[in-house]
Amino acid sequence: MIVATVNDYEITFNEYKAELEQVLLKLHLEQPTHKAKERAIEQLIDGYLLLQEAKQSDIGIPVDDIENEFVDFMLNYNSENEFKEMLNRNNLCHETIKEKIRNELLIKKYVSSNFQPTCDISSEKLNEMYLENKESFLTQEMVKASHILVKGDSEENLKTIREIRESIKCSEDFIRIASEWSDCPSSCQYGDLGYFTRGKMVREFEDVAFNLGINEISKPVKTEFGYHIIMITDYKESKYADFDEVKDALKKRLQRIDSELKLIRHIKELRSKADIVISVEHL
Repeated sequence: MIVATVNDYEITFNEYKAELEQVLLKLHLEQPTHKAKERAIEQLIDGYLLLQEAKQSDIGIPVDDIENEFVDFMLNYNSENEFKEMLNRNNLCHETIKEKIRNELLIKKYVSSNFQPTCDISSEKLNEMYLENKESFLTQEMVKASHILVKGDSEENLKTIREIRESIKCSEDFIRIASEWSDCPSSCQYGDLGYFTRGKMVREFEDVAFNLGINEISKPVKTEFGYHIIMITDYKESKYADFDEVKDALKKRLQRIDSELKLIRHIKELRSKADIVISVEHL
C-alpha cells in the first residue's frame, strides 16, 4: 500500500507506520492524532528530498555511528520484547532500522555541512533585541529548600512529626535529623531538595516554603505525601537577567534560527521542483 509518492519514489504504508510510531514517541501520545499523521507524512517527504541531495554529495557515515544510534533507538523501548513487538507490528527487521538510521545520519550531516549560520550579529543589534524582548529574560522567584518527611497521615504520624519539630532548635539540628529520620530519598542529602520555582511542588508545601525566611524552620505541614518540616536555605528573587548574562545564548539562538530558515527555504525549493502526491485516505 502506497501512502505518498515523491518523484519516482513510493512511500509505503510500513514506512509511514514506523515514522508515525516515532512521532507518537516524541509527542508522548498513546493514539495518533490527525496532526501526528500529517507530521509523519511531511517528515517522510522532506526526509526523502534531503536524502537524495545528501547522496549526491561526498558524505560518509562510519559503521560505529550507526551501531551506537541503533542501541539508542532500542533504548526508547521499555524492554526487548516491546522492541520486537514494534518490529513485528511494522514488518521491520534490524537491518531496515539500521538503514533508516544511516539515512538519518546522512541527512543530519548534510544539513550541518550546508546550513551553518552566516549572520554575524553585532553587540548593538543583540542589545536592541534584548531590550525589545526583555520580558523573555525575567527569571522566576526561587527558593532552595530542605525538608524532613514522615510518610502517612495517621495520628501516630502527626505525633512523630510534632516530636521531631520540638527537638529541632537550630539549622544544625534540622540537618542531622533530616539525615537520620526523613522518609524521603533526599535524606541522603540532608533533606536538600534544591532550588524550585512556584508551581513545581504541591500547593501546601509551596505556600509555606515561599513564606519562610532563610534558615527559618516551619511547623509541620501536611500534604498528600505525609507530614513535612521545611527549612529554606536560600532565596532568589524574580529579576531581569543582565544583557551580559544572556547575550551569548541570544546570539546562538538567532544563529540557530538563521540556519533553520535556510533549511526551510531549501526544502521549499526542493518541494517546488518535486512531483508529490499524498494519498489522503490513509491519513
